[in-house]
Amino acid sequence: MAGGAWSDLEAFWPAEEIVRDRERLIPKIEACYEAAHPAGKKPSDGDKDSWRESVYEVATALSDRGLGQVYVFVEYLVHPTMSPIDVVLAGRHRDGGLSFAAIELKQWSSVERPDPANGTAGLCAQCKGSATGALCDQCALERVYAPFYERHKKHPAIQVSDNLEALRRHHSMFDDRYVHLVGAAYLHNLKDPQAQWISQVMPCPGVRTFTARQPAKLRDFLEASFSPADGADAAEALLERRRSTSLLTSETGAIVNGYTHFSLVENQLQAVNDIMDSVRKPSIGLKKVYVVKGRAGTGKSLVALTLLGEAVRGGYEARFVSGGVASRENFRRGARGHGKRFMTLNKVADDWGPDDLDLLLCDEAHRLTERPQKGSFCMRDGESSVEVVVSRAKVPVFFIDGDQRLFDEEVWSEELLIEAIQKLRAEVVPINFDRSLRAVGSPTFDTWVHRLLLGDPLPWRAGGTDSEPFELYYTDRAARMEDFLRSKQKAGASARMTAGLCWEWSDTSGTQPDVAPEPEWARPWNAEDSPQEPGVPKRHFWATDPGGFHQIGCVHTAQGLEYEWGGVIMGADLTWSGTSWALDRKHVLSKAKRIRSDDALLERIRNAYRVLMTRSIRGTVLYSVDPATRQLFADLGVPKI
Repeated sequence: MAGGAWSDLEAFWPAEEIVRDRERLIPKIEACYEAAHPAGKKPSDGDKDSWRESVYEVATALSDRGLGQVYVFVEYLVHPTMSPIDVVLAGRHRDGGLSFAAIELKQWSSVERPDPANGTAGLCAQCKGSATGALCDQCALERVYAPFYERHKKHPAIQVSDNLEALRRHHSMFDDRYVHLVGAAYLHNLKDPQAQWISQVMPCPGVRTFTARQPAKLRDFLEASFSPADGADAAEALLERRRSTSLLTSETGAIVNGYTHFSLVENQLQAVNDIMDSVRKPSIGLKKVYVVKGRAGTGKSLVALTLLGEAVRGGYEARFVSGGVASRENFRRGARGHGKRFMTLNKVADDWGPDDLDLLLCDEAHRLTERPQKGSFCMRDGESSVEVVVSRAKVPVFFIDGDQRLFDEEVWSEELLIEAIQKLRAEVVPINFDRSLRAVGSPTFDTWVHRLLLGDPLPWRAGGTDSEPFELYYTDRAARMEDFLRSKQKAGASARMTAGLCWEWSDTSGTQPDVAPEPEWARPWNAEDSPQEPGVPKRHFWATDPGGFHQIGCVHTAQGLEYEWGGVIMGADLTWSGTSWALDRKHVLSKAKRIRSDDALLERIRNAYRVLMTRSIRGTVLYSVDPATRQLFADLGVPKI
């Protein structure tokens, strides 16, 4: 959108109110439009005519069939970078579930079939260059000639289809197959009998086009999609279930200060409410210890930061610790005046006594060592890491994902954590987050990665009418991966490349090309904490500093963090044998090689790649040095770049 991005434009009322109070509501819609437009532009006369006539026609059609409690969203903004949708309807379906419809409104009073004789503006390059004047199949189906514009335009159903895809991509409730979503185009001024052919053409399966001569068919369509029940809960879902496309690290300060773009969903919100209830009124009797379990991208860190902010604003003593140093330091840097709330577990043990804290949040508990670390190697004597967390706070909370344990010293599985808490004579309160939110909320990608690394892979279904919002690719060249990701970065997105720990680490400055998966292409590992070269970030900030694109990140620097686009380089440590994953211990060049059992080491190497594959919120590119592994990706239907 030229001139910037739209702000939220939320003009919505029940259909019966629009029918009753049209003249009162039109100025309100105009004011909402002007406030939301990126340049503060006033609506055009055509926009106002559409609201006064087309929107009113839709609202009247709903009311005529007893559907006056369906909410009508006018100029609904799906995403700030898009133009608003003319109308989105929100209500209940006849089967009881939520139901939504995207309606594209056109003021056209005439329209003609596509014909190069009217000019080639709006046609594809092939049709423009045709010597015979013939139309290709795509233009013949998907274009119409609009005399008012003196050019060919997309059939209105195409725009409806695009709007439906945008709603699915940017709203999490459409992941639920019991939520209904339909769309239609409505040309309420098109009465010319010679133009009615447009409703008989369906360039997008399932998307209907209605004209002024089909009022009953429009009403039948609406009645099939909605019930007379109150649509208020559907309207709330449309407002609250937008997926955030922000990175968690960029929103840390906003989350802690309570004005974030992130919205908690389902059991996330319940978890925050339950834990804060315990903070406000600690339990009598056994201490309650919350154990929040969830795979990568299910929102554990988001909930932890939200709880920290709630507690701080409530005047409670709260602290945030983590088994992951990089994530903790990034959150500390982004917390805007609340950095002191982020501490090492060792410092918590030293500075606080039993129950001195109201709330202690332990993120990435699966990365904790047996006892709190002091520096890189020395361990405290006495208390275990779990005992420190449980004893220092009235309300302790652990966030854990057993599938992210990587090294021998990361001892706390969910089972051992619960056992240790119970030995401390406390009550365990389990909470399970079971839905991925990171990968644009794509449960398919979350499941696909999980099954892939278990050795029971599923086909990847990309494209089609039910396409995934998350983009997945593979490549047979690391250089091509880098070019693809660089193009994303140049377009303004964050992008990073990571690799398994199966190349030597001869350099700590982030400048020497240690990672060499293919001839004539090699890049440096991320730097350690004291880089000497300008533009090379410290390891803790590799994932969030723009200079990180020029180094290959390892699992230590990526875990617990995220970026928009990621590339994963798989080495010879984990390859596909044709039926299962094969481990080659000699290519394991990390401290994970201390694990003696091959089965246990294979599990941890799979965990490492699971971490790397689940860092991105928009898309991932996979590359393996092993041809059989690349063939697996191809056989599973992953698109190649």
